[in-house]
Amino acid sequence: ERRWGILRLSSFTNTAVVDFKKGLRALEDQGVDALVLDLRNNSGGSFPAGVGVARALLNGGTIVNIADSEGVRDFYEANGTAVDERTPLAVVVNGGTASASEVLAGALQDSRRARIVGEQTFGKGLIQTLVDLSDGSGLAITVARYQTPSGRDINKVGITPDVAREVSDLPLEPGALCDSLGPGGLEDMLT
Repeated sequence: ERRWGILRLSSFTNTAVVDFKKGLRALEDQGVDALVLDLRNNSGGSFPAGVGVARALLNGGTIVNIADSEGVRDFYEANGTAVDERTPLAVVVNGGTASASEVLAGALQDSRRARIVGEQTFGKGLIQTLVDLSDGSGLAITVARYQTPSGRDINKVGITPDVAREVSDLPLEPGALCDSLGPGGLEDMLT
């Protein structure tokens, strides 16, 4: 029987990457041999933090493409600094999973590093810049959009789970989530 570890990221703050790596190492020290990364209701936050968490789980390959009206202009790659690139991983998502969380889920799905489990994500894949106007108001201008490594546009589409299941009503606390899924439910996430 597998020893499961659950990590929950509720947002991508400036400390998210350090906290995530500490959590991974702590679970490793406890002998965990399968992971659940819970991104439910994570509306995003710091884009660099989302890329940083992806780099903690992927040693190589593209994480995200940045495309404007003329095509792909930039991309972010894994940089060989993964803390854990092998432990079986399921990522739990729902309609509240957006932006940087979708970038992470898309990278892990396209690289086949993780199975995405849950509900269709929100579909927030635009990069906007704010322009201050002379009257004190502002204008948000879309300058580019996120695409998964395989070129899927996230905006207004989101990430489609590999395993569709209702997850929004499951508890957010990791222990309670594990209890509510049970060993069979956790195993179903990986197969």
